[in-house]
Amino acid sequence: MKAWEDATIREIRSYLGLRFLMGLRSDCQVRNFWSTDPLMSSSIFPKTMTRDRFDSLTSAIHFVDNEEERQGDDRLWKVHPVLDSWTRLCGRSSSNKIITVEESLWAFKGRHHAVQYNPSKRARSGMKVYKLYSSDGPEAEYTSAFKIYTGQDRGECPASMKAVIDRLDKAHLIGKGYEMHTDRWYSFPTLFNHLQAHKTSAVGTFRTNRRGMPADLRASRGQIDIRSTPTGMMCLQWVDKCAVTMLSTAHTSRIVTLPPNRRGEQRSKPEVVSYNNGMKGVDLSDQLARSYPSARKTIKWYKIFNLLDMTLSMPWLSLAGSSLRRISGWSWFADFCSGGAPGTFGRVPPWQQEEQDDQQTHMPADTPFRHWRWCLRCWNVHRRRKETRVMCASCKISLCASCFKEFPS
Repeated sequence: MKAWEDATIREIRSYLGLRFLMGLRSDCQVRNFWSTDPLMSSSIFPKTMTRDRFDSLTSAIHFVDNEEERQGDDRLWKVHPVLDSWTRLCGRSSSNKIITVEESLWAFKGRHHAVQYNPSKRARSGMKVYKLYSSDGPEAEYTSAFKIYTGQDRGECPASMKAVIDRLDKAHLIGKGYEMHTDRWYSFPTLFNHLQAHKTSAVGTFRTNRRGMPADLRASRGQIDIRSTPTGMMCLQWVDKCAVTMLSTAHTSRIVTLPPNRRGEQRSKPEVVSYNNGMKGVDLSDQLARSYPSARKTIKWYKIFNLLDMTLSMPWLSLAGSSLRRISGWSWFADFCSGGAPGTFGRVPPWQQEEQDDQQTHMPADTPFRHWRWCLRCWNVHRRRKETRVMCASCKISLCASCFKEFPS
C-alpha cells in the first residue's frame, strides 16, 4: 500500500460509481475487476482507479469519529449520520393510498448485536430491517422509512406493533387516511384498532391461534365464514385450495367475479383476498436489490452497502436492474469525467478520456439502430426521465433536442 492521500469529492463519486458497476457481476471477487486475465479483465476499473487506492478507500470508510462520546446502549452509532441523512431525504416523498410494512434481511455473517437468523429468508443470517413501502401509483415500491432491528424493541406494546407505528410516525403518514397491507406477523386486533382510531385502515392475513382472534371460523370449500365487530373490523375465512383467513378494517364481505381463466371458467372470491396486490412492492424491491448486489463479504458491519443497493432499487423500478446500474454508474462518474468543479457534467467517461482537439465540434446524430435512450442532462439536472433518439456524434451521449444546446461542450 502506498502512503495515504486525502480523498476528494470527485474520487468518492468515482468510488461509488465502481461500486454500482460491481453489481453487474455479483459473482466476481473484487480483485478480479483489476485482473490482467483477458477472460476476466475490465478496462473501466484500472483506468478509473488503482486497486490499491480502491482498497484503501474501502478500509477507510467511517461515518463517525471513534473517539467521540456516544450512548452506551446505542448499537448503531457508527452509521447514524448515514441513516439520519437517508431518512431526511426519503421521508419527504409522498406515498399513494396503499402502503406496506414488511421486513427484509441484509446478508451478514459477522458479529453484531443486530445479526438475526431466519431460515425462511434467502440470506438466512443477517440484519433484519423493517421497511415501509408505497404499493401503488407512481411511487410504487418506494421505501419511505426503514429501521435496522437491534433487539431493543421491548416495551408496553408488542414488537410487531411498535415496528408498524414507528415507521408510520417516521414517514409522517399516521392519521392521513392511508390503507396499510401487512402479513400475518403484524395482523392482530390491537394494532388494527389503534390504526383505525388514527384514521388508517389495515388489511392482512392472520393466524387463527393468535390472542383475540375468533377460534370458531369453520368455512367449507368455496364458502366464507365471517365475524365482525361494532367498529367495522372483519375476520373472514375463505376456502379455495386451502383456507385463507383475513383481518381487515377496509373491506366488507363483498364477493367479486374474476375474469375467465384459460379454460373459460369464471370464478368468484371475496374482495378482501385481493390484498396481495398491495404486497408486491416488497417483493419487487428486494428482487432488484438482490439481483445485482454491490455488497461484498466483509467483517465490518457498518459498511452496509446493502443500503446502497436498496437506494438504487428505488427509482425507476420499471427499468431493468442492469440498465439502471449502468446509467447510475455513469451519472456518478460525471464529476470525474468533467475535470471541473463538482456539479458539472463531463462528456467522456474516464476509460475513454483522451486528448481532444479544441476545434472539435459536437453535432447531433441518430442513436444506433434508432433505439430510444434516456437524456442524460434531463436526469442529472431535472431528475426526470425523457427518451430521445438523438446523441452527440463525437461524445456518444444521448441528449434530447432541448438539452443539446445547453449541455457543456
